[in-house]
Amino acid sequence: MNKQAIMRLLAALFALALVASACGSDDDSASDDTSATTAAAAESEDAMEDDAMEEEAMEEEAMEEEAMEDESHSTISEECNIPNPADEVEIDLMGWEFPIVTQYAAELEECEDGNYSFNVQFLDSQEARSQILLDISSGSPSFEIVQGSNTAIIEWASTGGLMPLNDLIDTYGAEFGLDQIDPAFFELGSIDGNIYAIPMVSNTMHVFYNEPIMTELGLDVPTTFSEAIAQCGTLQDAGYGGFALMASAGWAWQIEFDNVLGSLGLPNVDPVTGQPNFNSPEGIEAAEILLEMYETCGGSTAGTYSTDDIQAAFQTGEYVVGQTWASRAQAMDDPEASTVVGEIQFAPALGTGSGVLAAPAYMDGYGIPMGVENVEEVFLAIMAATDLESQTAAAEFGFVTRSGVSNDNGPRNGDAVNVSFVDGRGADIAHPAAGIARAKLGEALIQLLDGADPATVLAEAEAAYLQEAGDQGLL
Repeated sequence: MNKQAIMRLLAALFALALVASACGSDDDSASDDTSATTAAAAESEDAMEDDAMEEEAMEEEAMEEEAMEDESHSTISEECNIPNPADEVEIDLMGWEFPIVTQYAAELEECEDGNYSFNVQFLDSQEARSQILLDISSGSPSFEIVQGSNTAIIEWASTGGLMPLNDLIDTYGAEFGLDQIDPAFFELGSIDGNIYAIPMVSNTMHVFYNEPIMTELGLDVPTTFSEAIAQCGTLQDAGYGGFALMASAGWAWQIEFDNVLGSLGLPNVDPVTGQPNFNSPEGIEAAEILLEMYETCGGSTAGTYSTDDIQAAFQTGEYVVGQTWASRAQAMDDPEASTVVGEIQFAPALGTGSGVLAAPAYMDGYGIPMGVENVEEVFLAIMAATDLESQTAAAEFGFVTRSGVSNDNGPRNGDAVNVSFVDGRGADIAHPAAGIARAKLGEALIQLLDGADPATVLAEAEAAYLQEAGDQGLL
């Protein structure tokens, strides 16, 4: 091979080597680029995943914060339609038990699904009133809610033991439909325009009677005190109590006295001037009627039986006829406590023949003692217990204060209640000194149990009333 041919062969071989080298270089470069691209993509994807996870975590944290915020401001439940407080709120309640207030207590306990807890204590009506008065007079009340009739509410408020609720009513009244409650019920728990209770029970008094036994004994349902007194001998000879009437405490004598005096045409004090009407011929007649009822019809138990005892005496057949609170009617049909289910019937309250019945217009309500903390939360708990849903449930056991609210399973004494309300002596006089009159009458009239003379105790009550009401500048 000549030199020129050898040179051409070497050039060809070099060219092939360059091509091979170039091809190899291209393959390595593509592999490197692909790896770089894959790595970059992976790094980008990881970054996106990290961003997404971070964003998701932030969203979850925001949702948790929002949920916590909502929980602190949302209502507790459909049954307890008030805000759930951020901190635990413990509430102690004192009162006396009858079927409708038992239901209200159950409505309160629905709020325990939130941060509320309740300790409900029921005592005998007389004992509960005494304990509440002692507690609120201490200046450091142990009860955040007290249950009482309008006379009890006024008594406690007049000592400075209850706080006015006007500002809270103004704040929450529209939200909780408090305008559905007739203003007359608020007035029953008011002094000088200050409202001291949220009315929840509409109450009066009327006759209860065991129809089968009255028929067996040949007795008609009495309509006057004289008719009732005339039957007591027959009832007692048959082994029953004479005629049930409240006489176990001064406040009970005062209510019964005001009922009889009202049926004779007089309130205990003049509604305008506050001058006493009770030490009068009508007042003496009213006291004498009650004394005769006690001596002729009461027997050995009349001066000791509380309202709870009278209820139980009807349920067990001890009493056949008497007059007591309308709110006790549903208990007559409680199969767990009553042996006379369906036998007790109801009639309007007794009268004196004047056309006015010896029946008051009362309410029971919840008040808040002075010195209570967490006042707003306590008031909202009362709102939960007395709202429309709660009063509809409570109407199964008695008569409530919201207009038009009823329950198909309500008590059977509606007719007796309506007549007693319409034809009764009505609400207590709202004169600023009337509470003093009631207190002095209670202190005086209970002395009749020990044989005191009616005219004498009324004169004593009048002198004590004029002195105290005068000292306070109320007359």
